[in-house]
Amino acid sequence: MSDEWHEEMKEKFKQYGEILGFKAYTEVKIPRGKIDCMWELKEPVSEYFVCFEFETATAGSQIVENLVKTLSLAPQMKPRFLVQVYRDELKGEYREYIEAISRTLPIAVKVITGAGNDVEKASSAIIIELFNWIGQYADISKEFIMRLEKIVPRRNIIKIFHYGELHRGHLEYLDSALRRLERYLLWIKSIPTEKDKNKVPSEFRSLLEYDVVILSDVSIKYCDVDLLRSFLEYEVKQRGKSMILTGGYGLTKEYNLELGREYLGGEVGERFQGVVVKIAKSKDDIGLGLAFKGFNHFRPTNPEEVVAYWDKDDSPALIVHKVGNGKVIIFTSDCSPAWGTPSIGTEEFKEMWRQIMEKYCISG
Repeated sequence: MSDEWHEEMKEKFKQYGEILGFKAYTEVKIPRGKIDCMWELKEPVSEYFVCFEFETATAGSQIVENLVKTLSLAPQMKPRFLVQVYRDELKGEYREYIEAISRTLPIAVKVITGAGNDVEKASSAIIIELFNWIGQYADISKEFIMRLEKIVPRRNIIKIFHYGELHRGHLEYLDSALRRLERYLLWIKSIPTEKDKNKVPSEFRSLLEYDVVILSDVSIKYCDVDLLRSFLEYEVKQRGKSMILTGGYGLTKEYNLELGREYLGGEVGERFQGVVVKIAKSKDDIGLGLAFKGFNHFRPTNPEEVVAYWDKDDSPALIVHKVGNGKVIIFTSDCSPAWGTPSIGTEEFKEMWRQIMEKYCISG
């Protein structure tokens, strides 16, 4: 059984590599043995992109040897990413040991355990986890996502347009939290605010192709309002997609004028800042205890659409407004260091956004 699983996994990932446009090989000879499977990237520069090792054992010296044997390759042949997959769950002490070693290696290493005996299910889950991980290190093109759709069902791919914040680095806090989502491959196109009313990012023209649009602390004057309205009318209202707004200096009363109560589910008010506030009440235990340094007041048309409240005057923290078949979700604080420190770096923050995505963006 173990040898059969090992061989099938190698062949499956060779096939996947070819579908994705790589030169794919199995049993690649190296100075210290063989690599189970390798994907080679020919353009723009020839390099080994990903190496895979498939393990049927969860203990013993071999699993360590398989992890470090790429070190014997010449520098120009070292892969950018190394993935070590275990069919069974890796025991606690061995997992800690392997992960400690992986952190010392001069390449990015991903350890996946408990893949299971079913090669089809395991390989699909690995591809999703792999590219969610790679997406943190490298940009993935729209063309490449189209190739991935030949492997991963379209219903399991979520395309997210994330626009706003002062700097690209500020977008990463929310992006990282969104990647907590399991079973779905997230393709996130993140673009910092273009502070020129006459130079809206060209990516707005393809807005209708995304499943979720996120506007993070960005003034609506730096957006293409007509395309936002089209997304809300045709993609959210009719096709059940979602738009997410986060608070900050950019979430102003101009949103009331440009989008209105129909799409917002209420009115954006003044900012409150200077005192740390916590999410104190929640219908679904979302974000309880997370502290922020400010928020935007929001007056909902339907109080039943408020999911969570701040401990300051029972002000809304999270609003989920139904728009036709879809939703507009408003988190009234910031997801960047301005108001979000230190919450945005916590596991609780990531868990909050995992729940928001699962309960309100995906489940319908």
